[in-house]
Amino acid sequence: MSFGAKKFRSRKQQLAYEASMAGKYQKHLKKNPFLYFGLPFCGMIVLGSYWLADFTQVRFDRDDRRVQEMNEADIMKVKKNQRKFDIKDEYYKLQGLSEEEWEPVRVKRLKDESENVW
Repeated sequence: MSFGAKKFRSRKQQLAYEASMAGKYQKHLKKNPFLYFGLPFCGMIVLGSYWLADFTQVRFDRDDRRVQEMNEADIMKVKKNQRKFDIKDEYYKLQGLSEEEWEPVRVKRLKDESENVW
């Protein structure tokens, strides 16, 4: 225990401190630490989880509104507007796109930078 850890109080100051709310709480805390510290702490955690449950429920309700069950008419409409899919056509499209969109370009070197030629 270091010297500065416990505050020095005169007899009069000590009696005034013990009569105050903080002094009474400190006295009870030393006798029953769980009752005066642990139980309120656990109670706040439980009450907080119930309080936050409303906020999480709002988020889940919003997500449920976004994802809804489709009826048969909506499914038929989606299938009718769908284009035909052929894997070979998609493959050739991807091959053509990769060649057209970019071209290898050498990056200019700084004045004192080496060329790194092997």
